[in-house]
Amino acid sequence: MIRDGSNKKLLDRIWDKIPPTPFCFLGMGIFRVWTGTVNDSAAFPLVDFSAYGYFDIVTAVFLLCLAALSRWIVPLCRKPFIFPLTGFFMIACACMRFYTVLHPELAATLTTPALFLGALGVGLILMLWSEFYGCINPLRVALYYSAGIIVSVFLLWIFKGLAFYWLWAGTCIVPVVSLGCLWRSYKTLPEDEYPHASWGKFSFPWKPILVVCLYSFAFGLHESIFHGYLSYSSGEGDLFAALFVYLGIMLRRETFNFSLIWKLAMPLMLLSLVPFGLLLPGGSWLTDVSAVASYTLYTILIVVILSNLSYRYGVCALWIFGIERAVRLIAVQAGIGASQFIWAADAPQSAAFVPTTVIIAVIIVIVTRFFFSEKQLSSPWGVLLEQPLDKNREAYLEKNRIGMKCRELAKQYDLTTREEEILLLLCLGKKPAAIEEELYVAKSTVKTHIKHIYQKMGLHSREELFELVGVNPRCYGTSPNTQP
Repeated sequence: MIRDGSNKKLLDRIWDKIPPTPFCFLGMGIFRVWTGTVNDSAAFPLVDFSAYGYFDIVTAVFLLCLAALSRWIVPLCRKPFIFPLTGFFMIACACMRFYTVLHPELAATLTTPALFLGALGVGLILMLWSEFYGCINPLRVALYYSAGIIVSVFLLWIFKGLAFYWLWAGTCIVPVVSLGCLWRSYKTLPEDEYPHASWGKFSFPWKPILVVCLYSFAFGLHESIFHGYLSYSSGEGDLFAALFVYLGIMLRRETFNFSLIWKLAMPLMLLSLVPFGLLLPGGSWLTDVSAVASYTLYTILIVVILSNLSYRYGVCALWIFGIERAVRLIAVQAGIGASQFIWAADAPQSAAFVPTTVIIAVIIVIVTRFFFSEKQLSSPWGVLLEQPLDKNREAYLEKNRIGMKCRELAKQYDLTTREEEILLLLCLGKKPAAIEEELYVAKSTVKTHIKHIYQKMGLHSREELFELVGVNPRCYGTSPNTQP
């Protein structure tokens, strides 16, 4: 009995270490399975979307259009037709692609409509998930996104073994499941945390976008990655990167250091620029895995940073993610084009290879160290509210002001990253129980953090905190006398 009780306590402690991740939050990863099967020339040689990067270019143009129109069309999740329309676009594209395998004579006819329908579907579902990520805490974004990637890798491995018709059916089911997960994820949010219909005019955070653009270009230089069976998204590098982030959050939770992501991604990308394929038998595998792992790590990091800008400062998720994703797709295609130019002589000893990779490596080190070495996740990253719209003007000004004020107070009183995050949630009217759920920490831990915050700032109650920050407690329907 004692042994059984000890084992139960041990299992309980292990289980407490595992952050809860409901299935619905994995929908973004499930969507990746669709792109891993449909947008791949190896599986569909008769309808080559990847030729000249047409699919990515069309998707990028559509995303830029969505970003330009975001002022008038947000929030997408509130449009009653958007979910079924997105699913229709993606299913129609998949059916056209698979149908051309059975009827090659229709390939030329169906290529263009399939390409445009697929690009529209991908653009819409990306932005729908981006809007959701802009409504939740960045720790949860990193947890859900990395867990989704892990799921997508294993699903793609399963898809590789499916017979043709089963693969066709599975590919059509994937967008339905992803959209269903998205709809259910929104249902978990309180009504007042949904994306809003109006937003302010913000300066663009070009620094992190420049870094991810640089890494996307370097990733595109590894053209061989894009010719694998089904997708590079089912590779070991993708799995390694996602596991690193997910396990890091699972084990460290509130103390997880997001700077570890770029500190690991930078040497991996530098490692990928070494031509191991020319130096070692099977060395090209190491090069490709390093490139994919680095690119995936930066993908996770940029999603967390941009969603936090929307969550903390009220930046329109559709606008900021639309531009970022479009720039990233274009940068990858630019890298692929540069790779083809470098190897135009069709010789492994191409004279352009060594100087080009050395220059890229130097730029990666300088730019990454300059933009990330002293940045915190809660930093505004150059975002400034320049002009709020008339509708909900006060609400947007207030959210932006509180975010900036908390950042200022955190520096002034030397608060930790976690303490700053809890400070923001307190100022937004969150109670300890809600903060516990938001950050996946124990209630006792939240109360300890609040106690430390009050001690460092010389406060004794939330009323004093609200007075210091200039928050009207009536706006949040909470009692200002909450004690730590």
